[in-house]
Amino acid sequence: MLLCQITDLHVSRPGALACERVDTARALRHAIATINRWSPRPDAVIATGDLVDTPHPSEYEVLRECLAELEIPLYLVVGNHDHRAALRATFPEHAYLHGGRQHEHQREHQSDTQDTGQAGDDFVQYRVDLGPVTVLALDTQSPPNAGGHLCEARLAWLDAQLQACAGRPTIIAMHHPPFDTGIEFMDGLGLSAQGREGFAAVVSRYRHIERVICGHLHRSIHAGVPGAPGVMASTCVSTAHQISLGLAPGAPGSITLEPPGFAMHLWQPGAGVRTHLAYVGPFDGPFTFDGALVS
Repeated sequence: MLLCQITDLHVSRPGALACERVDTARALRHAIATINRWSPRPDAVIATGDLVDTPHPSEYEVLRECLAELEIPLYLVVGNHDHRAALRATFPEHAYLHGGRQHEHQREHQSDTQDTGQAGDDFVQYRVDLGPVTVLALDTQSPPNAGGHLCEARLAWLDAQLQACAGRPTIIAMHHPPFDTGIEFMDGLGLSAQGREGFAAVVSRYRHIERVICGHLHRSIHAGVPGAPGVMASTCVSTAHQISLGLAPGAPGSITLEPPGFAMHLWQPGAGVRTHLAYVGPFDGPFTFDGALVS
């Protein structure tokens, strides 16, 4: 099973640039063209949040136009820049966003008083089985905060789903990573301490979790989940701009135009999940070790 992860698309309204500099829609189209040409073709693509930038209705229209070019099944996860109701309205055919039972997708109703920014909206959480592998999408959004949260209701949903898919290799997809990264200003916008502790308490009880894949950081980072020995989590580079690698205490928040990219999560029997970072060109190559261009 090959799962492609794209994240932090930050699609802007027509004519606007993210951070006054980045044409994120154009960058997403380039990434999609690269993924469509990939061999072997991924079984699915999952976008782990921050699909749009502000959010504004016109951004969701551009997002839909861009993603329509993707030739591979697509699953969407909400991030702190997203709006649950607008996402559902933009993609009505994505049954898993609406609580449909296709592919064993499931939802829960919002009941957490800490997440009142979109009153009446239920969490965007679902299960999808991709051959022998199960993917659980977890909603970490906590509007109007940029940081994330996991309440008791969401953690209970995760616990129940992990019990239900026991024995199946499982990937958990969420926007905010459940670990500190060392990039101080982004860690200040991370998953709440309560959310991280609760997440660790749940996942530490299971041995079939292959990986926790996240967005939010605009960088490729790998770490164990604190409090959950043996559970590995990772973040992914953005399809557009990256967060600067500022590891010094007090380093200012900034972006960099390092190469955009995506992740390829390869699962094989007996080997588990291996993650490969892929870049979006253009760049020269590939060449043989003798310098000849590979056709």
